[in-house]
Amino acid sequence: MTVAGTDDVDPAAGATRETRAELASHFDMVCRGFRRGRVTPVLGAGASLFGRSVPTSGEWVGSPSAGELAARLAKEFGLPEELRSTKDLLGIAQWIAAMRGGRGPLYEELHDVFDRDTPIPALHDFLAGVPGRLREAGLLAEPPLFVTTNYDDLLERAFEARDEPYDLVVYMADGDYRGHFCHQPPGGELQLIENPDDYQGANPAERTVIVKLHGFVNRRDRKHDSYVITEDHYIEYLALGDLDNFLPVHVLSRLLNCHLLFLGYSLRDWNLRAILYRLHARAMENDWWSVNFGTDAVERKSWEGRDVTTIELALEDYLTALNEAFGSWISERA
Repeated sequence: MTVAGTDDVDPAAGATRETRAELASHFDMVCRGFRRGRVTPVLGAGASLFGRSVPTSGEWVGSPSAGELAARLAKEFGLPEELRSTKDLLGIAQWIAAMRGGRGPLYEELHDVFDRDTPIPALHDFLAGVPGRLREAGLLAEPPLFVTTNYDDLLERAFEARDEPYDLVVYMADGDYRGHFCHQPPGGELQLIENPDDYQGANPAERTVIVKLHGFVNRRDRKHDSYVITEDHYIEYLALGDLDNFLPVHVLSRLLNCHLLFLGYSLRDWNLRAILYRLHARAMENDWWSVNFGTDAVERKSWEGRDVTTIELALEDYLTALNEAFGSWISERA
């Protein structure tokens, strides 16, 4: 099913009565889910581009898109023109790792790209503010879980800016912990999750957990950077099998028993397809949503094939409407 909005900031303006009712029902479910930790936002590359501006110089402000990152890497490492023109990030990263000294130089360049104090997007600030707003109103039952395939630390910095503690669970693509997830508690150091079935250190029932499925930039210690970015990385990642062999038990339980809210994704993204493939068959029957504007018929059908409802709104308009609905929902119950 597709829930259509309009180009207006108010998604209900000019919409049919049926559409307005569907959106109202959706926002009510999201707000209730936030309260009980049963809505898990899943942030893709488009989320990091939220509200981003590009100056006349052509340099991005904030996190780069996949195409921009591919272009920078291609230029920095002097790739052949036939590879540059593809803007294929995985292929370009694979070439660099194979032809320019291994993954070390690639990681060094990626660290320079993502080790920046870029402005925190309004989307990330809103999400980081959810537990605090509910707590102040006496409505927070359980903290939220967040999942992202982005390398940047925008979400983490948004929580830190609001003095909201969180646990970080991150996949390690290289190094001593390669092929495993690690846990970083608030103010602590990375530690290997050796026995996920028994691991109690990251529990979203006690504190917000942020799961970084494709690694992260580690500003504290760059030798612990992790990026699933080359073709080999993706093959190794997909070969792991089920996530329940690697994710902490409490994180996995929440992930399989919640609504997933995909923000900034396209089903043309292979990383998203991998997530859906692993979760769809085992997840409980909860509604999943994807916020997308201008999706074509093929993509809508693909989402529907995974039982994901498409919300036809620009991400900026969706946030405006959700923020208003969330504020009203809290006020009515506080």
